[in-house]
Amino acid sequence: MTLIHLQQDGPVARLFIDNPSRKNAVSRAMWRAVPELVAQAVAHAGIRALTLQSAAPGCFAAGADISEFESTFSTTAESLKANAEIRAAVNAIAACPFPTLALIDGPCVGGGVALALGCDIRIASDRATFGITPARLGLSYHPDDVTRLLRACGKGNAGELLFGGQIWNAQRGVSAGLANTLYPAAEFEGACAALVAAICANSLDANMALKRALAAAESRDSQSLQQAEAEFAALFSKPDFHEGRDAFLQKRKAIFPSHRRGKD
Repeated sequence: MTLIHLQQDGPVARLFIDNPSRKNAVSRAMWRAVPELVAQAVAHAGIRALTLQSAAPGCFAAGADISEFESTFSTTAESLKANAEIRAAVNAIAACPFPTLALIDGPCVGGGVALALGCDIRIASDRATFGITPARLGLSYHPDDVTRLLRACGKGNAGELLFGGQIWNAQRGVSAGLANTLYPAAEFEGACAALVAAICANSLDANMALKRALAAAESRDSQSLQQAEAEFAALFSKPDFHEGRDAFLQKRKAIFPSHRRGKD
């Protein structure tokens, strides 16, 4: 088994980080694997959500693997290559067309925060910790990651994380916006399962349109907003809405056609 791997769980694609002996530190090989694994999830018929989580409890991702630092940052060229691999991994998760969730049950540091911020939703247990520590090494944080951090936390919290390099506990991280919701460790798995199930029960077409609408609203790009408005109007004539409307009126569970797409 590789240190990061994909597993299908019904309509959920689970991207497992599986390096618990190093607190799920992410090696270059693991960063390089992420885009292809996300592509596999997107191509798989019937997938409606992607989770990013630890294969072992009490972990998430403790940033880049420091055992590789000497070779990774031996030259400027090699450093740029390594950072391009990290960017490709984070951007692949951010570009996933259906909902993505980071399930944070332990240390979430540096590159781990970047991965989590690439997801649409972040859920934390009370075992989670958060930190962004490149300033301790004389480094900055990639502008794409700074942008996502700023959107999530605001300038003050983002600045404190980046300049101070301190490790925050779960409560402080959630209150700052690094995660949406905080659960006790004993309730974490069940709460995550309930949210994922709720997402997967809804129309895949609707959730994908909603994800594009959120991106358009966040970017404030006029063309993207126009496309989102056109897609909003078009959904009223689509099979998923007809099924959802009929199921609501008949007081039954909807069986959305988009859930069956690619299975025939």
